Amino acid sequence: MNDILKFVPPNFSSDAAILLIDSEKYLTDIKKIMPNAQIVILNSWDLPTEPKIFDVIISEDCLTYGQNFYRKLAELNHLLKDSGFVLTQFLNVRFMGVLENLKRGIFSANEERFWAKFDIVKILNDANFKEINFLPGEQVKISAAAWENFGFDNFSDDLITKIWYVKASKCTAEVAALKEIYTPEIRAELARLLHRVEYDIDAEKNLAAILELCRRENIFKEYLADFIEQTVIHKEKIFSKLHQRLNR
Repeated sequence: MNDILKFVPPNFSSDAAILLIDSEKYLTDIKKIMPNAQIVILNSWDLPTEPKIFDVIISEDCLTYGQNFYRKLAELNHLLKDSGFVLTQFLNVRFMGVLENLKRGIFSANEERFWAKFDIVKILNDANFKEINFLPGEQVKISAAAWENFGFDNFSDDLITKIWYVKASKCTAEVAALKEIYTPEIRAELARLLHRVEYDIDAEKNLAAILELCRRENIFKEYLADFIEQTVIHKEKIFSKLHQRLNR
């Protein structure tokens, strides 16, 4: 099994909706670990526009070729369900093979893009991914001591890692688990009511509706708090109004 698929948890839904973007080589392994998965294979220029379709998107080269990487990642985020994630990889600019070439004055002139982990975290955060994990891909079995002596940090064997695998989740694992408890319709209604309170649209009436919805659907307070953190801009305002209402 390809190492990038180690990111897929063992209890992941066997009938998940999966999109492979220019990544057909993963098809056989995916069928082995998720035999009932609904798999779609597309090219990067032929993506759907509907939101929240897929549980997993594998796009091996979305960080390696082309331009406007932020736009690419934002489009993938748009296609993911709330608990979904993207699997991809990137060429490590801090790999000591790259550094050695730079030391010799050899600069890459091809169309491949190189990144540092810091760059990847920033661009994924900008594209509204909430949780980012890395696994080492291709590595070399050569000591990085010489480069460490130059002052280069080798945290997590970064200097000997040519390729990093990445899992970018649309929301944190804790929130993803919470979102699976309630239907999209319930979450949409809760978000609508919270936004009306946030912008003082019949605030008292909609506060009462929020509490009634929580009572009716057994929405517990920890879920409500996490939901507010994820969906509301003026969080303190909502928390204050709820506190006042509950302590009358």
